[in-house]
Amino acid sequence: MSNPYSNNDSFNPGNNGPGTLGPASESAPYGNGANGQPGHGQQYGQQQFGQPGYAGSAYQGEDSLFGHDVDAIQVIADSFRYFGRNWAQWIFGPLVQMVVVLILYLLMISVLAGSGTSIDALANSGSGSDALTGGLIAVMFLAFIAMFLVLIWAVSTWYKAANKQVDTGMLEIKDFLSIKNVAGLMAVYVLSTLVISLGFILLIIPGLFAAFFFTWMPAVKAVRPELSVGETFGASIEVAKKNVGVTILVAVLIAVLYAVLSFTLVGMLIFPALNTLILVLFVRRTLGLRG
Repeated sequence: MSNPYSNNDSFNPGNNGPGTLGPASESAPYGNGANGQPGHGQQYGQQQFGQPGYAGSAYQGEDSLFGHDVDAIQVIADSFRYFGRNWAQWIFGPLVQMVVVLILYLLMISVLAGSGTSIDALANSGSGSDALTGGLIAVMFLAFIAMFLVLIWAVSTWYKAANKQVDTGMLEIKDFLSIKNVAGLMAVYVLSTLVISLGFILLIIPGLFAAFFFTWMPAVKAVRPELSVGETFGASIEVAKKNVGVTILVAVLIAVLYAVLSFTLVGMLIFPALNTLILVLFVRRTLGLRG
């Protein structure tokens, strides 16, 4: 039976643009092509970043980023199809995360309230009120840092879940609760958000350039977890500039999709899933991976 998540079936026809191998020549990337030349698997020994590629990946050399043109409209359409196949997981997985975050938030409030009451009592007794106030501020700071990390963890798992679904066709609610191998993705997400935010703080134009080049970083890290942070920066730039017109079109379509869906509660619930799937699909197809 044909794999419904491969490049060569009816689920996403032509998703990698002209020149995609058909079923009759699926073996070409791993052996000899129709013209007797070595396939991609033999032509390239190492990836651009010095790591072995995924099975079936065309992203195994410096020119591989320029092998296929990505259809932006097809990326949007396929994100809806992927969401439709696992809509329950995409709805209830983040909802479970919200419950976890809410519980942690209530615990944080309880700890802060208890600390504040104790510090107020000691301050009224005259036992070093300045030091106690500083202690309360430190507790509050640590609590907010913890909440920030939990939120970053939640968003990072969306990228991992999206890549898993596209890569394997499977998705479970527990994928949204995983903490395995998510630290690197969290770091990349924080850095990309920080760079983009600083760009907008400085001026609008630098912010737009930063968003254009670095919005793709979390998706790149999810797709290629073996890359270092520096390599992820480089790969994100390559993804963005591979076809500037297509990259801009994808960004505009995401903005339009948000504008349409943000008017309803249901739309706001499904937009994060669609946005994550779009980013992961676009990165995978730009890098020549299946999806």
